[in-house]
Amino acid sequence: MELHTKIDNKIQEGYTYMLKNQTTKGCDLWLEAWEDIKPLFKLTGAKDVYELNKKYTWTQFISNYVQDLEMELHNAGIRDAAYHQKRITYCQELLSFCGDDELINSNTRQAIGEAYFELGDRAACDRFFEGWLQEEPGCSRAYIGWANCYSRFKPIAGDYDKAEQILLHGLNQVELSNKVDLVYCLVLVYEQIGKQEKVKEYKKLFRELLPTASKNSIHYRQQPAKSIKIGRNEPCSCGSNKKYKKCCGMPMTHIGA
Repeated sequence: MELHTKIDNKIQEGYTYMLKNQTTKGCDLWLEAWEDIKPLFKLTGAKDVYELNKKYTWTQFISNYVQDLEMELHNAGIRDAAYHQKRITYCQELLSFCGDDELINSNTRQAIGEAYFELGDRAACDRFFEGWLQEEPGCSRAYIGWANCYSRFKPIAGDYDKAEQILLHGLNQVELSNKVDLVYCLVLVYEQIGKQEKVKEYKKLFRELLPTASKNSIHYRQQPAKSIKIGRNEPCSCGSNKKYKKCCGMPMTHIGA
């Protein structure tokens, strides 16, 4: 049996474990597959996961599997904190093979910061995002990912204030890649804090900015009025050629009046 076939079988077996909610077993198998995959980049000359997709016939695109592994390592970490560290190590390696895809790059980076936070090392989390923003001062995804750590993962006293400070600092950047999404996150934070006047203020700003949303914004393409259910692993209806859960199916919804 050829090596890529063995890898493909191992990946599919991992998906079987995931369907049975045996997340840690699935992650262990997928991490084994990742160790087998890494030499293939040098062997085939593939520069990234997208080129590796084309080198062999896979049941599941490698570009999808690597993103699923990142997400499932988070879920495994909820049960066993050791998987948060495994997520950091894995994502640090994956960054070398993400190619030019902004979404997978930013998701992978964000995962590293999140994992530090969930390990309880907030200082390391802050240093990571600060370093990212030194490289990309106007990266809205970095600000949003950093703020989400403080507003989503069992916030304690002062965490929402910290999230607010991060987002406001990002909003003050002269060249911000995605102001619409950042303002949206501010609305969510103010709703959690209970600052209703701020909620109204930033909802108004959100609606004013919405027509200017960039193609990389989660709000760029509005969903039709009629609700259509899309499977998380199906292609996103926005035409991005990404999985729905990695595109418009991310945990953001549109703001009403």
